[in-house]
Amino acid sequence: MPRRTALIDEQRTSDRLVSLVRIPSVTGDEDAAVAQIANWLQQLDAEIDYWNDGIASLQRDPRYPGHEVERAWAPVVVAVVRGAQPGPTVLLTGHVDVVPPGDYNLWRDEPFSGVTRGDRVYGCGASDMKSGLIAALAAFEAFAEGGRDFPGRVIFAAVPAEEDSGLGTLAAIRGNWRADACIIPEPTVRDGTPELVIAHAGAMSLRVRVRGKAAHASKRLQGESALDHFLTLYQAMRADETALNQREHHPLMAVHPLPYATNVGVLRGGQWSSSVMDSLEAHIRVGVALDETIDEAEARFRHAVAEAIRDDPWLSRNPPEIRRLASGFGSAQTPPDHPLVSAVREAAEETFRMTPTVAAAPYGCDMSGWVRLAQVPTVLYGPGDIDEAHAPNESVSLETTVRVARTLVRATEHLLDLNAATLRQTHSTSLSGDESATHRRGRAEN
Repeated sequence: MPRRTALIDEQRTSDRLVSLVRIPSVTGDEDAAVAQIANWLQQLDAEIDYWNDGIASLQRDPRYPGHEVERAWAPVVVAVVRGAQPGPTVLLTGHVDVVPPGDYNLWRDEPFSGVTRGDRVYGCGASDMKSGLIAALAAFEAFAEGGRDFPGRVIFAAVPAEEDSGLGTLAAIRGNWRADACIIPEPTVRDGTPELVIAHAGAMSLRVRVRGKAAHASKRLQGESALDHFLTLYQAMRADETALNQREHHPLMAVHPLPYATNVGVLRGGQWSSSVMDSLEAHIRVGVALDETIDEAEARFRHAVAEAIRDDPWLSRNPPEIRRLASGFGSAQTPPDHPLVSAVREAAEETFRMTPTVAAAPYGCDMSGWVRLAQVPTVLYGPGDIDEAHAPNESVSLETTVRVARTLVRATEHLLDLNAATLRQTHSTSLSGDESATHRRGRAEN
């Protein structure tokens, strides 16, 4: 029987990537993309689970991370192939949603064109992370169509809402899908070669409302500008960001210029240019360190604000309103000596003929959901370049996408030869303080 890596069809991988990029699956509108993936999966010899988890039900779950984009449900598709002998379960998963393309004038081509030039496919989501999702699908297909002469199970899951809050991964976990090891092909390419990411920062979003006092612009001193008072808070946020990053000593995180970023992404306020701004609303992304929970990060932010306004004549009497919008699941890490890390590293060496750099990422992603909620050791390894993500003219290398697919096949083969208990017992990441005992569910055998 030929090696499963030989079953990776380059042309089919290219065609599927172009097709998926052409579906504008902006967060909150992922149904068509998930349906397309479900159609591809139904052509395979695999068991399929395809459902919509209602937003009302998700909001009642104690693990609900919040969400910013309105939606009625979270569409999820999961497929599984079972080997001929007992063994561990390996999960390959990724998200279908993309961020809005922004100003179309900044794009060389229509953002969802899927134009191919030489080795690269262009389009919104090509790097983050439709190429990774297609690579995972190709690797899963190699097991679905390559015979059952392997132990354990291989699971593929396509989820929505990663760019928002992680609702899609929560829905998959609520569906009782579990694994002993997980690989997420998020964009990890740096200098042309994928890194192996074993830890990442967390992120949460907060809404901050600041009150002012209206007055005619010509009598500005009689009013209280909400913008001026927000700048007081902004300085406190920047100081808190600096302090947080200065005390980070994790060797993989400390190499980043800014491991944990605080960013004001939305700012709204005022009614008229000739009126002093009487209110302001800001949506703020706050980084979450590896050694803190979401609740601890929010408490840190609130403390920084409280200290800044304590002696302020206006803000001390009119404190800002702070409300959490979405939190994801925080930061995450898998020990560097875990067998999952070794399996992916060895597989990458076989494919790329070089040892991948083991790294940590300053961004948050669905890895934290699998690690913190399902206690599944997880790493990131994908064909996209994070510098291309969320940017005009986003693109990805077809060759790298195919090579990552082969790496995923080899890594999965290595993992399936291990003992499931070994994968579980050597996973030392503990539950965070804001995760209750109700979250500690066993691995269901779907």
